[in-house]
Amino acid sequence: MISDSQIRSQIIRQIQRIPPEKLKELEEFISNLDQSITKKAKILSFAGAWLNIDDSVFNELTENLIANRLKNRRRFDD
Repeated sequence: MISDSQIRSQIIRQIQRIPPEKLKELEEFISNLDQSITKKAKILSFAGAWLNIDDSVFNELTENLIANRLKNRRRFDD
């Protein structure tokens, strides 16, 4: 199995062989990759947010879910 440091070394060697006119494209790709990782981390930060929600609050939210969605949809359709 290849270690993380070996993979990073391979990537660096490959980057060094990339022609200069392709470096901007590579930089944009890496930036997009980094942003997607950050976005996933932000989304995952909400994991477990409803873990300790009060049963009465949860029931109210779920019982009124359809009515609340319809009310919000009318607001956007107007």
